[in-house]
Amino acid sequence: MKVLAFVILTIFVMSGIVPSFAQSTSPGFTNPVNISNTSSDAQTPNLIASNDGVFALWLETTSGKTDVFFSKSSDGGSTFDNPINLSMNITGQSGYTQFAQSGKDVYVVWQASLSGTAYVYLTKSSDGGTSFGKPVMISDNTKLAAFPQVAVSDNHVYFSWLEKSDNNSTNVVFSKSDDNAASIGVSLYMTHNLGNSGIPKLVAAGNQVSLAWEDNSKGNFDVFIAKSDDYGASFSLPVDMSASTGQSGTPEIIVSKENVYAVWMDNTAGIFDIMFAKSTDGGKSFGTPVDVSRQTIDSGYPQFAVNGNNVYVAWTQTIASPNYDIYFAKSSNNGDTFDTPINISKNSGASGWPKIASDGNIYISWVDSTPGKFDVFITKSSDGGVTFDNSTDVSNSPTESYESQMATLNNVIYLTWQEGNGGTHHTIAFSKSATFVPEFGPLASIALLVSIIAILGISTRSNLKLKF
Repeated sequence: MKVLAFVILTIFVMSGIVPSFAQSTSPGFTNPVNISNTSSDAQTPNLIASNDGVFALWLETTSGKTDVFFSKSSDGGSTFDNPINLSMNITGQSGYTQFAQSGKDVYVVWQASLSGTAYVYLTKSSDGGTSFGKPVMISDNTKLAAFPQVAVSDNHVYFSWLEKSDNNSTNVVFSKSDDNAASIGVSLYMTHNLGNSGIPKLVAAGNQVSLAWEDNSKGNFDVFIAKSDDYGASFSLPVDMSASTGQSGTPEIIVSKENVYAVWMDNTAGIFDIMFAKSTDGGKSFGTPVDVSRQTIDSGYPQFAVNGNNVYVAWTQTIASPNYDIYFAKSSNNGDTFDTPINISKNSGASGWPKIASDGNIYISWVDSTPGKFDVFITKSSDGGVTFDNSTDVSNSPTESYESQMATLNNVIYLTWQEGNGGTHHTIAFSKSATFVPEFGPLASIALLVSIIAILGISTRSNLKLKF
């Protein structure tokens, strides 16, 4: 599955208010607004929604330099503060932004690349995102480092990234702070191999820290996970969750008390399938992986959500080039078995890169080209995934919409994405559901192919040159 590109939108700038886009309001959602700098090229947004605010993060390029920008809303997404440039004084091109938030503390990490070097930086806000401290380098300044992750639990902050070794292999590195990032401990190498480890995924809850990655030290890529029960002071030996003869990658993990859940894609059967595995002993061991997709064509890039004993998985399914669709499967028995997958998008365009969340209802968003250009769509299920509402075109813009992110909080859905016109100027758009547990609008068609091109580009600039 290949992915494609970047997006833009023309905006009206109105004095004293957040500018809205020239488009019709989507049923159940507010009119999208531009939260980025209109004079720059803004891309790849991230989004967090919590009781402390709605926080947005993205990359912005001005005069050839790419920086990390941040903005927050203190009124549930009705208005956003002026964007803050977090990496202004850092030399090089910034990329691959990630952030975490707990109360008034906001932690932002990214990689900065220049002339064949790449390092990982951290900055922190202690006032809910109103101001940030001076960025500090947290990776080894003698090693190439990229693709950072960050997670937070209480006053503990955890970091992970990929580091290039002297033998040109890539390894997963872990570091932590036990004092809200006032100081950061010595880095721990999670892998020591002659092969390559892929982009890590980091999750923290209470005293538990879980770290997953893909690794080809055995010859083919497998998906590994390591678990800590003491706030990252020590980790269990890595467990090979996939243990297959094919290529496994793009893991996603969720931790719920002693249960650890994971999904990934695997091509042991000759095509890529979506696999699921769970641990009921805190990640010490995992059951036999379950084939969730059960298709005769490629399935890829899964996302999932857990609510009680229910596990919901969404992914991109190759129907026929250039038509992709969004598929969904659910388990009502804690992932022991999954129902037959259903086609959520079911249209003539390319639908891909789904996001999924559940607060009792199930929400799935994606991007789709059925309208003739890429738009951001969303659908909802109120009966545990048995049926889904007609989808709504949230972006509904005259130009292209990509790179969507979704968050839910207190029965409100928040969406942000990258808008563009096919040129070099892009903006970050934001919309939220306008009604309580909104009923989405009439069926509209959908669009996409994804931008792993962005990841490959970042990999090349960082000189890691990852492949999968």
